[in-house]
This record gives sequence, structure tokens and C-alpha cells, in this order.
Amino acid sequence: MQHASPNATVHQVLAGSLIKLGVSDLFGLVGDANLFMVKSYIETGHGRYIPLTHEANAVLAAVGYAQVSGRIGVATITHGPALTNVVTALVEGVRAGVPLVVLCGDTPPGDLQHLQNIDQREVVASTGAGFVEMRAPHTAVVDLERAFRLAAHQRRPVVFNMRVDLQWQVADAGQPSPVLPPELPRASAAFEPLEEAAGMLASARRPLILAGRGAISAEARDAILALARRIEAPVATTLKAQGLFDGEPFNLGICGGLSHPAAIDAIMKSDCILAFGASLSKHTTENGAYLQGKRVIQILPDIQENFRMDRPDLQLIGDPALTANAIVKLLDMAEIPGSGATDEDLRAALEAEARNFAVLPAAGVTAPGTVDMAWALRRLHQALPEDRVLVADLGRFVTTAWRNLPVNNPLNLVYTCHFGGIGCGLGQLVGAATAADGRKTVLVAGDGGFLLSGLGELATLKRQNANTVIIVCNDGSYGAEHVQLASRGMDVAVSMIDPPDFAAVAAAMGLRAQRVSDADSLARAAALVKESSDPVLIDLRLDADKIEM
Repeated sequence: MQHASPNATVHQVLAGSLIKLGVSDLFGLVGDANLFMVKSYIETGHGRYIPLTHEANAVLAAVGYAQVSGRIGVATITHGPALTNVVTALVEGVRAGVPLVVLCGDTPPGDLQHLQNIDQREVVASTGAGFVEMRAPHTAVVDLERAFRLAAHQRRPVVFNMRVDLQWQVADAGQPSPVLPPELPRASAAFEPLEEAAGMLASARRPLILAGRGAISAEARDAILALARRIEAPVATTLKAQGLFDGEPFNLGICGGLSHPAAIDAIMKSDCILAFGASLSKHTTENGAYLQGKRVIQILPDIQENFRMDRPDLQLIGDPALTANAIVKLLDMAEIPGSGATDEDLRAALEAEARNFAVLPAAGVTAPGTVDMAWALRRLHQALPEDRVLVADLGRFVTTAWRNLPVNNPLNLVYTCHFGGIGCGLGQLVGAATAADGRKTVLVAGDGGFLLSGLGELATLKRQNANTVIIVCNDGSYGAEHVQLASRGMDVAVSMIDPPDFAAVAAAMGLRAQRVSDADSLARAAALVKESSDPVLIDLRLDADKIEM
């Protein structure tokens, strides 16, 4: 057992505990109730503090960091309005199932007239996040460790509430050294449902294996691919697991609305879907259309509720890798032959799709001074390194961005659309770029969402000298609202933004920038993206009337 120095204050003990818990990157915005803890964290010399200009973006940065690193994201804010500022970010983290700890200051309990006093427990409860109170100086370490344990095991944000009046008190030197939460025990699914699953696969003529975000570990990937080869089944992923099977010859890519024609054909022909760690949401199943006439086996790593939409024919609870290995053993014992679904026709169709994607599509006709979005994004894709991280904000551009800027690993995709709010991307870009550790990190955002995010975070990217590219899909409108008005023949004026010159704003804040309005400026943007390791902003000028959702 390690002991704090006899005169250490609570804020010093908390800072030291963060280091012992493995927190190498702390995102935040300082205020009265977290200032000295942050200062003590920096003074340890073992952790990096990344300051942001808005509390919501600090928490979102921790969300993005957790998605790319696979570790617990950590952020810190002060009390009162700082906490109300992060409500949307907390809900985003809850819906994402991201382990996150937010060290949040609080006002002294006796000061009822404190300007920033609010019932913080109730605010946090409304978001679905967890709440852990720092009870006293002598329990500070134990309480903080509990917050990390709950965040890891419940896979959601947990707010650690630290009253400011306790932080200058002397901590109990006898407190234990905090330890990271242990991993939960792993086990294969129960034998009886395993036998039933093996029986379904044995009778399938065209099985398909689908993997989601709950099955993206290297061990799970290898085990699932071994099973796929054993039963001769193609593999596919949900959007959030994109890139898991990159390079495999019978990889269909994304299953859902982003599927390419060859994948759609294979999915529709399949008669049994074995889904590992996938929620089978309406987006993955095309509102259930991809499941019609098929037997569906769903394997989930836990029994936690996470908005799983469709009821499968058979549901198993077990570790994806161990369960896949167990199914292979059962099939081998029963000497079940392969299905033959991975034939040369499928191989040829998938190879043709890959060749087609490598060719730059023809540009569609748009208004003067604007470019075709799919054409421009595909050209920028060609200029970007293959191993890059993609953060996509929400807007009518997002499916085109996902389709034309694919990633080669699930941890390279930061999904920001769990709560349906625009403007969550810029904060997550900061955290994702930090976790990417020098690899190029790309944000695609709409003009409305980018304005909402807070242009002040451009200064954060510049200060961090992050290897980032921001692509603003700038059609001068709130896209979804523009579509609704236009489809009804109504005046679209209320949906128009008239945004500033984003390239000029970015340049004024020290970023390299390029406005794209034609083929020549797109070529300059591609060259800038390819050669730069500094923050870059590309302002894509788009025609609001020529964008498909």
C-alpha cells in the first residue's frame, strides 16, 4: 500500500490518483472548483492536460478519445453552469456506451446563495450518466476509484462530484493507492444455445456473419474469421465496426444503408445471419428488410440494454471470441461441411466493387462556385493516408462522408450521432487526434454544426499542433430543414445560414485553409491535405439544392 505525503491536500491526492489510474490525457476547462486539481495534475509531470474553450467540447473530447483509444476518457469541469453546459455531451456519451469519468467541482453545501449552486446530482441523473460523490477527505481515493470502476463496467459516463470546500483539506495519508478496475470474467455462451446455433448454421446454405462494435477486439476478429472460413460464409460489419475485416477476400463491408450493390445482393441471398456484438438496429437491417426470410442468431457480450431493436430467432450471451471458437469445435465434432457460399462469383463481384471505388466518380452538375460533394470527398479520400481517423458530425452530408471516406479499423471511426445533435464533432476531433498520437485525424462537419461547435476550438487545435483536417460541407443551410421545406414547395429562407468565409476565419486563427469552389481549388486542397501535418481546414462550397441525404 502506498501512502500520500502527510500534508497533501485533497486536490493533490486526486491529481496523483489520476496518474496512478493511468490517466495520461486530461481534457478540461478550469474554474474555481477544479483549478487547483488541474494544476496539481500538471505538476506531477506524468500527465498531459488539454484545455478547451467550452465545457461541452472538453467532455466530447474525452468521448472521442475513448472511442479511438479504447480506454476510459477523462475530463474535468467546474460547478454549476459548467455542468449544465455538458448535458448534451453526457447524453451522447451515455448513448454511445463510452466509459468516461468527468471530474466535476461542486459548491460548498452550506452556501445556499452561491451564484453557481445547483442540484448537480439531479442534473446528472437526467442524462443517464452515473454519479459518485466525493464524501470526505479520507475517502477521496476510494471514491475516485469507484467512479472509474463504474465507468468501465457499466460502459457509460460517470460524474465524480468533488466539493470545492473539501479540496484544500488535508487528505488522510493512510488511503490506499487506487488501481484500475479489473476486467470482467469472460465466458463462452451456454452449451445448449450453442448447440442450437450450430444446428442452424449446419442447415444454412448461404450463411452470413455480421460483426458490430461489441466484437472489435483483435482476438474476436481472428475467432470470427476462423468461423467464417470454417462455414464458408462472407463477413460484414455494422457502420461502427467498419474496417474490422479490411483486406479479407469475402468482406462485404458495411451492412445497412451504406452497403454497395454486391454486398446487398449477398445479404439478400443469405438464409442465416450470425451477428456478433451487433445491436441489429434499423440502420443495420434496413428497417428489418435484410432479416426477412432469414434465421437470425445474435451473440452479445452482456445483457445490458442498449436500444436493441429487433428480436432474433436465437440470442446468446457470451464473449464473442470464446463463443466463435466454441461453435467451430461443435461443427468439427459433428463433421459439418462448409456451405460453399464464398464462391468465385462472390469473389469476382467484390473485386469489381473495389476497382470501382478506386476510380474517381464523375462530378455532378452544380451551381457556379460550388462542387459536387461525393466527387470532392472521394478526391480528398485519395489524398489522405489509408490509416487515418474519421470523425463525422451529424447532417445530411454524413452518409456521403461515411461512404466516401472509409476507415480501415473500427477504432479509426468516431461516431458522433448517438443523440441526434449537430455540433458534437469538433470537440470529439480534439480527443480523437490526441488518442491518434500523430496520425491524421479528419472531421467532416456541416456549416451549421461547425458554427454550433464553437470556432474557439480551432485555437485548441492550433495550440496542440494537431495533425488534423476539417472538411466543412458548406451549403449555406441547415440541410435537413432545407430538405423538408423544399420538398413541400415552401420558401427555404428560414433554413439558410449565410455562413462566414470559413477558410478566412481559419487562416486568421493560424490554420492552413483552402476554399473549394471548382476543380482547380479542389486540386489545391488535395495537395494541402496530403503535404500538411498541421491543422488544415477545407471549405467545400456546395449547392444546397443538389445534395442527397
